[in-house]
Amino acid sequence: MVQYRLLDSDGLIEEAVRSFASLPAIAVDFEGEFNLHIYGEHLCLVQIYAGGTYYVIDPRSASVTKAGLEAFFSSDVEKVWFECHSDETLVYKSYGLRIRNIYDIRVPAKLLGYDGNLLSLEESLLGIVPSFSKKKNQTANWLRRPIPPEQMEYALADVAHLLELKDVLERKIAEEGLEDECSRQMKAAMVMNPPVPGWKKLPGWKRFSRKEKAYAKWIFIARDKVAERFNVPPAHVMDKHLIASLAANPPDAGQLPSAIRPVPPRFYSFMLDSMKVALERAAEESGKRA
Repeated sequence: MVQYRLLDSDGLIEEAVRSFASLPAIAVDFEGEFNLHIYGEHLCLVQIYAGGTYYVIDPRSASVTKAGLEAFFSSDVEKVWFECHSDETLVYKSYGLRIRNIYDIRVPAKLLGYDGNLLSLEESLLGIVPSFSKKKNQTANWLRRPIPPEQMEYALADVAHLLELKDVLERKIAEEGLEDECSRQMKAAMVMNPPVPGWKKLPGWKRFSRKEKAYAKWIFIARDKVAERFNVPPAHVMDKHLIASLAANPPDAGQLPSAIRPVPPRFYSFMLDSMKVALERAAEESGKRA
């Protein structure tokens, strides 16, 4: 089992941040919960490799507050990531914080024609053959404590070779004379776009009419309210394809009970009430747009 230092309090995080100040760069990655086991998106783990040592910040610890996380995210040390966008968005949505001084190795990798995931990049550039099942761990529950040793080892593996990859990629960028273009693309990659609302990710959204988009939005919100009430993933309440279908053919009051029949009995009455409000608001919104 890989040894690591657990940072489960603001004080320990701040102490580690001070020690990172003398380093040229550190490697960072996250593990999160994205509506898979409970409702909502949650930062569950921050893995760090710095100065030959692994560190783990536990944001779920009662002794870790926004102040402690801000001390890390706003620190001056360069943070080497692989594809940081979803992690940046999660931190901003969860805490309203921005991450300073990121170097995303996805940028030079793509510029050099490497378009795979982290494991394939490690194999191509460092000759490291993956020893973990990515698919298995993508569905792991990062909320549970203690985290099983094999799960933690997988998480730490994501930061083990980032600094090596950065060095290799930077040498190749220099050899190709692409430093200026890489710098330009890195700056562009650091611009964080506003988070996309979940309803805009529904199947068929781009093909929806204005009226259908209004219904999709409010039905999506109705489902989320029920999911939040029960602290379950929204998909457990209503499938996204049913939302799209109901948006395309909104039921009237008499049709509504049968239209949402696929909703599990546990959530049915709550979803029925939530849907009544959603249909009223969608009708009002689509009427204003007409």
